[in-house]
Amino acid sequence: MKRIAFLTVLLLSMSATFAQGRVEFKWYGLYTVLDYSYAVNMGKDAPCLEGEEGSLSFSELTGIVGFQIRKETGVGLGFSYMIDPSEGYTQMPVYVELRSHYFRSRLTPFSVLKLGYTMPMGEFSGGEESININKGGVFLGVELGGRFAVTHGFAVSLHVGYQMIMMGEVEYVHDGLLAQRVPVQLHLVKAGLGINF
Repeated sequence: MKRIAFLTVLLLSMSATFAQGRVEFKWYGLYTVLDYSYAVNMGKDAPCLEGEEGSLSFSELTGIVGFQIRKETGVGLGFSYMIDPSEGYTQMPVYVELRSHYFRSRLTPFSVLKLGYTMPMGEFSGGEESININKGGVFLGVELGGRFAVTHGFAVSLHVGYQMIMMGEVEYVHDGLLAQRVPVQLHLVKAGLGINF
Protein backbone atom coordinates (compact mmCIF):
# COMPACT_ATOMS: atom_id res chain seq x y z
CA MET A 1 0.00 0.00 0.00
CA LYS A 2 2.86 2.37 0.83
CA ARG A 3 4.42 1.74 -2.58
CA ILE A 4 1.18 2.60 -4.37
CA ALA A 5 0.79 5.80 -2.34
CA PHE A 6 4.42 6.78 -3.04
CA LEU A 7 4.05 6.14 -6.78
CA THR A 8 0.77 8.09 -6.88
CA VAL A 9 2.35 11.12 -5.18
CA LEU A 10 5.36 10.87 -7.48
CA LEU A 11 3.20 10.74 -10.62
CA LEU A 12 1.05 13.66 -9.45
CA SER A 13 4.09 15.79 -8.70
CA MET A 14 5.58 14.97 -12.11
CA SER A 15 2.35 15.82 -13.94
CA ALA A 16 2.07 19.12 -12.03
CA THR A 17 5.55 20.15 -13.11
CA PHE A 18 4.77 19.58 -16.80
CA ALA A 19 2.66 22.74 -16.64
CA GLN A 20 5.63 24.79 -15.43
CA GLY A 21 7.40 24.82 -18.78
CA ARG A 22 11.03 23.82 -19.29
CA VAL A 23 12.70 22.41 -16.17
CA GLU A 24 16.32 21.42 -16.29
CA PHE A 25 18.12 19.74 -13.39
CA LYS A 26 21.03 21.73 -11.94
CA TRP A 27 24.02 21.55 -14.22
CA TYR A 28 26.88 22.82 -12.04
CA GLY A 29 27.88 22.25 -8.43
CA LEU A 30 27.38 19.56 -5.79
CA TYR A 31 24.95 16.73 -6.40
CA THR A 32 23.72 13.82 -4.29
CA VAL A 33 22.17 10.54 -5.40
CA LEU A 34 20.40 8.06 -3.12
CA ASP A 35 19.07 4.85 -4.59
CA TYR A 36 17.85 1.33 -3.97
CA SER A 37 18.69 -1.55 -6.31
CA TYR A 38 18.08 -5.28 -6.47
CA ALA A 39 20.93 -7.35 -7.90
CA VAL A 40 21.25 -11.02 -8.88
CA ASN A 41 24.52 -12.92 -9.34
CA MET A 42 24.80 -14.41 -12.83
CA GLY A 43 28.07 -16.28 -12.15
CA LYS A 44 28.43 -19.67 -10.49
CA ASP A 45 31.45 -18.91 -8.26
CA ALA A 46 29.50 -18.25 -5.07
CA PRO A 47 27.80 -21.41 -3.85
CA CYS A 48 24.46 -21.12 -2.11
CA LEU A 49 24.25 -22.27 1.47
CA GLU A 50 22.24 -25.28 2.58
CA GLY A 51 18.55 -24.47 2.52
CA GLU A 52 18.97 -21.65 -0.03
CA GLU A 53 17.68 -22.09 -3.54
CA GLY A 54 18.41 -20.17 -6.72
CA SER A 55 20.99 -17.49 -7.37
CA LEU A 56 22.70 -15.28 -4.83
CA SER A 57 20.87 -11.92 -4.65
CA PHE A 58 21.45 -8.57 -2.98
CA SER A 59 19.43 -5.59 -1.82
CA GLU A 60 21.63 -2.55 -2.39
CA LEU A 61 21.42 0.90 -0.76
CA THR A 62 23.65 3.53 -2.37
CA GLY A 63 24.74 7.05 -1.49
CA ILE A 64 26.82 9.28 -3.80
CA VAL A 65 28.13 12.82 -3.36
CA GLY A 66 29.72 14.43 -6.36
CA PHE A 67 30.46 17.58 -8.28
CA GLN A 68 28.83 18.39 -11.61
CA ILE A 69 31.80 19.72 -13.60
CA ARG A 70 29.74 20.75 -16.61
CA LYS A 71 26.25 20.18 -17.96
CA GLU A 72 27.02 16.67 -19.19
CA THR A 73 29.62 15.34 -16.72
CA GLY A 74 29.98 14.82 -13.00
CA VAL A 75 32.53 13.05 -10.80
CA GLY A 76 31.53 11.59 -7.45
CA LEU A 77 32.49 9.46 -4.49
CA GLY A 78 30.04 6.76 -3.51
CA PHE A 79 29.42 3.76 -1.34
CA SER A 80 26.88 0.96 -1.41
CA TYR A 81 25.72 -1.41 1.28
CA MET A 82 24.90 -4.73 -0.40
CA ILE A 83 22.96 -7.15 1.79
CA ASP A 84 22.32 -10.77 0.78
CA PRO A 85 19.58 -12.75 2.58
CA SER A 86 22.02 -15.02 4.44
CA GLU A 87 24.38 -12.09 5.21
CA GLY A 88 27.33 -14.30 4.27
CA TYR A 89 28.26 -12.26 1.18
CA THR A 90 27.30 -8.79 2.48
CA GLN A 91 29.65 -6.14 1.00
CA MET A 92 30.37 -2.42 1.15
CA PRO A 93 31.90 -1.11 -2.09
CA VAL A 94 33.53 2.34 -1.93
CA TYR A 95 34.20 3.86 -5.35
CA VAL A 96 34.74 6.83 -7.63
CA GLU A 97 32.12 7.39 -10.32
CA LEU A 98 31.94 9.22 -13.64
CA ARG A 99 28.33 10.23 -14.35
CA SER A 100 27.29 11.45 -17.82
CA HIS A 101 23.95 12.97 -18.91
CA TYR A 102 23.22 13.21 -22.62
CA PHE A 103 20.43 15.79 -23.06
CA ARG A 104 19.74 19.20 -21.55
CA SER A 105 16.09 18.45 -20.94
CA ARG A 106 13.66 17.39 -18.24
CA LEU A 107 14.07 13.72 -19.22
CA THR A 108 17.61 12.62 -20.05
CA PRO A 109 19.40 9.29 -20.44
CA PHE A 110 22.52 8.83 -18.34
CA SER A 111 25.41 6.43 -17.85
CA VAL A 112 27.64 5.80 -14.84
CA LEU A 113 31.06 4.14 -14.61
CA LYS A 114 32.21 3.05 -11.13
CA LEU A 115 35.62 1.82 -9.98
CA GLY A 116 36.67 1.08 -6.43
CA TYR A 117 37.27 -1.44 -3.68
CA THR A 118 34.76 -3.63 -1.87
CA MET A 119 35.06 -4.29 1.84
CA PRO A 120 33.63 -7.49 3.32
CA MET A 121 30.94 -6.91 5.92
CA GLY A 122 29.26 -10.29 6.17
CA GLU A 123 29.80 -13.51 7.96
CA PHE A 124 27.36 -16.39 8.07
CA SER A 125 27.35 -19.04 10.74
CA GLY A 126 24.48 -21.46 10.93
CA GLY A 127 24.18 -25.16 11.55
CA GLU A 128 27.11 -27.01 10.09
CA GLU A 129 28.14 -24.35 7.57
CA SER A 130 29.79 -20.96 7.78
CA ILE A 131 31.17 -18.37 5.37
CA ASN A 132 33.80 -15.77 6.23
CA ILE A 133 35.18 -13.21 3.75
CA ASN A 134 38.75 -12.40 4.81
CA LYS A 135 39.77 -10.06 1.97
CA GLY A 136 37.83 -7.69 -0.24
CA GLY A 137 38.81 -6.75 -3.76
CA VAL A 138 38.14 -4.80 -6.94
CA PHE A 139 34.70 -3.35 -7.60
CA LEU A 140 33.61 -2.33 -11.12
CA GLY A 141 30.16 -1.12 -12.16
CA VAL A 142 28.30 0.23 -15.19
CA GLU A 143 24.78 1.70 -15.19
CA LEU A 144 22.41 2.99 -17.87
CA GLY A 145 19.21 4.80 -17.06
CA GLY A 146 16.95 7.80 -17.33
CA ARG A 147 16.58 10.82 -15.06
CA PHE A 148 13.43 12.95 -14.84
CA ALA A 149 13.81 16.48 -13.36
CA VAL A 150 10.85 17.30 -11.12
CA THR A 151 12.36 20.68 -10.19
CA HIS A 152 15.71 22.38 -10.76
CA GLY A 153 17.08 20.75 -7.58
CA PHE A 154 15.21 17.42 -7.44
CA ALA A 155 14.95 14.50 -9.88
CA VAL A 156 14.00 10.83 -9.93
CA SER A 157 15.83 8.15 -11.88
CA LEU A 158 15.55 4.53 -12.99
CA HIS A 159 18.55 2.42 -14.01
CA VAL A 160 19.80 -1.03 -14.96
CA GLY A 161 23.41 -2.12 -14.63
CA TYR A 162 26.20 -4.64 -14.25
CA GLN A 163 28.64 -4.99 -11.35
CA MET A 164 31.72 -7.15 -10.88
CA ILE A 165 32.89 -7.78 -7.33
CA MET A 166 36.13 -9.62 -6.58
CA MET A 167 36.48 -11.02 -3.07
CA GLY A 168 40.14 -11.90 -2.44
CA GLU A 169 39.66 -14.73 0.03
CA VAL A 170 36.47 -16.49 1.11
CA GLU A 171 36.49 -19.33 3.65
CA TYR A 172 33.83 -22.03 3.52
CA VAL A 173 33.62 -24.16 6.67
CA HIS A 174 31.59 -27.39 6.82
CA ASP A 175 31.19 -29.47 9.99
CA GLY A 176 33.73 -27.28 11.78
CA LEU A 177 36.46 -28.01 9.19
CA LEU A 178 37.79 -25.62 6.56
CA ALA A 179 36.32 -26.95 3.30
CA GLN A 180 37.98 -24.38 1.02
CA ARG A 181 39.60 -20.95 0.96
CA VAL A 182 39.21 -19.36 -2.48
CA PRO A 183 38.82 -16.02 -4.26
CA VAL A 184 35.25 -15.45 -5.44
CA GLN A 185 34.13 -13.21 -8.30
CA LEU A 186 30.50 -12.09 -8.53
CA HIS A 187 28.86 -10.92 -11.76
CA LEU A 188 25.71 -9.03 -10.82
CA VAL A 189 22.86 -7.72 -12.98
CA LYS A 190 20.81 -5.05 -11.24
CA ALA A 191 17.88 -2.66 -11.53
CA GLY A 192 16.86 0.18 -9.29
CA LEU A 193 15.41 3.61 -8.69
CA GLY A 194 16.84 6.70 -7.07
CA ILE A 195 16.46 10.34 -6.19
CA ASN A 196 18.85 13.09 -7.22
CA PHE A 197 19.22 16.39 -5.41
